[in-house]
Parts: sequence; structure tokens; C-alpha cells
Amino acid sequence: MTTANTGNYGPELLSWEIREYHQHARGLAWAIAAAAVGILLLIYAVSSRNFLFAFIVIMFGIIFATHSLRPPRAYRFIIAQRGIALGERFYPWKDIDHFWVVDAPPAVKTLYFEFGGLRPRLPIPLGEINPDSIRAILRGLVREDTSKTEEPISDWLARMLRI
Repeated sequence: MTTANTGNYGPELLSWEIREYHQHARGLAWAIAAAAVGILLLIYAVSSRNFLFAFIVIMFGIIFATHSLRPPRAYRFIIAQRGIALGERFYPWKDIDHFWVVDAPPAVKTLYFEFGGLRPRLPIPLGEINPDSIRAILRGLVREDTSKTEEPISDWLARMLRI
């Protein structure tokens, strides 16, 4: 645990490095299955004369392919006295509604932050960080939702499909 001052964030309580996203290991079978699904969706879109859907499928394939070729960037995640920082982005405590931790190694070990309004949740992989030390620090700063003990279905589905 560090106590460096991070400028506008206040004293740093804890920090570690995270990756932009988890890069899944995908084999040839996965690529063939993904291509087959894409082709079937394209055939359906063209046969139903839904060209907007065909365009969306093609764009999704292009974006997914280019995203898969680029390695994930590394960011520094900071828990500070005034809020959390992810890279250059700062989130003050007043904007964070609650947090929860999913601790089910080896598959999942993630800290989640929920914001008020329409902002999406922020998942932070814990890596080697002890979830109990995270809870001890955060409980004094933001509310913990103890009713949530599992990862969101969208994260589970993305992990199962390796996307």
C-alpha cells in the first residue's frame, strides 16, 4: 500500500496496474465458429433484405478483428482519498453509488463500481491484490453492495464466449 500524494486526487491509498481488457486465447475452432456465425447472420440479413443489419454485422466483424490484433494497453488504477483514477480518468466518490467485489479465483477476481444514472459499471481486475484489503479501504469511502456476490451476466457471457 502506498501513500503518495496524487495531486487533485488526494493521498493515494492503493494502486496497481491493470490491462485495458483481458485478451482471451482463441484457437482455430473458435475462429471458424465465429466466422460461421457471421456468415449465417449475413445470409439471413441479405435474404430478409435487411441491409442495415448486414452492414452492422460486417462492421462488427471488422471492429472485432482489428481489436483482436491490437494488444491491450496498461493503465494505472488508483484508489485515492477523493476518488478513483483509471489512467487519466478520475471518478470522485460523489459520482460512485456503490461497489462490490467478486472473488471466485481462478476465473474471476474483480472489483466493480456502479455509478448513478446511465453510466456503465466499471470493472477493475484485482490481479494479486487481496479483496479484503480493498474492502477495508473502500468501506470508509463508498457503500458496498453485499447483496451482489457474482459477476454480471454480461461479463460472464463475454468470458464464456471469449469476446
